[in-house]
Amino acid sequence: MNQATPTVAVLITSYNAAPWLRECVDSVLAQTRPPDEIVVYDDGSTDDSLAILRSYGNRIRLISDAHDHSLKGIECQARGIHRAFLASSGDHVYLLDSDDRHLPDHIERYEALWREKPDLVMIQGSMGLIDIEGRRLRGLYHADREQRDYRRAIYRSHDTDFFYPTTALAFRRDFLAASLPLDFSDGTGAAIDARLSYAAVLAGDIGFVRGETAVFRYRPESLSTAIGIRGLTRVEETRLRLRQFNAIADRLGEPRIRLWRNLTYWQQLGRQTLPAWLAAPFLRWKMTRYQKLTTPPA
Repeated sequence: MNQATPTVAVLITSYNAAPWLRECVDSVLAQTRPPDEIVVYDDGSTDDSLAILRSYGNRIRLISDAHDHSLKGIECQARGIHRAFLASSGDHVYLLDSDDRHLPDHIERYEALWREKPDLVMIQGSMGLIDIEGRRLRGLYHADREQRDYRRAIYRSHDTDFFYPTTALAFRRDFLAASLPLDFSDGTGAAIDARLSYAAVLAGDIGFVRGETAVFRYRPESLSTAIGIRGLTRVEETRLRLRQFNAIADRLGEPRIRLWRNLTYWQQLGRQTLPAWLAAPFLRWKMTRYQKLTTPPA
């Protein structure tokens, strides 16, 4: 890491996101700590995206590419992140989906934490949740994901449900340089945010910024739906997360986690299969045990 003040790059990947694209880019331009560079990768959009992006002139660096219809959507997005990364030079790299937005102090608050803890591999923070029209759906999006030690929490709970979507994530450049391009040969279908978060927690320490720092837009036709995540039951989601984490742990030579030791899984399975009168005391006991295993901050 440079001894001088770290530079900041924001990478935006976009494909046919014209209805939300200007709001997305404007949220970066309005940061209280402006980024040093904004790189936008457009993956062959057929709507008005390119016209919108070109209207920003030299305020952004635009990469326009042809869409590869032989690739899955998640692979196209990963390719876009990699190419945008190669076109950037920032020490700290912030990711942003083109239908989401960063709140005005997003970068300022993340950089404040990095000044305090410059060795952090990744930083994430809570997100607000809106619908496709921009209406607020609820307060913070998964506000309970802060941990003092994410690696310890994963290996004690044998669960990985501690991470936020792409827009909430920022990484040190050296980590991304070693991690990109992403390898999808494991066949698990793990999303980009999961792959990077799991690799980051196995590479070093993760930081958390309290309070809402970004906004996630829920869209029924998003990549999460396309790769089948939103059609899964809670039990199926937990099984999938463990398979995905273990695939990355195997590749990096790190220990696996075990489904039978995951108390959240047993809680979900009990709720799904047991009669209510039997499930209630069982689930209370399991949740008490789970809370003792994870490490929420004081």
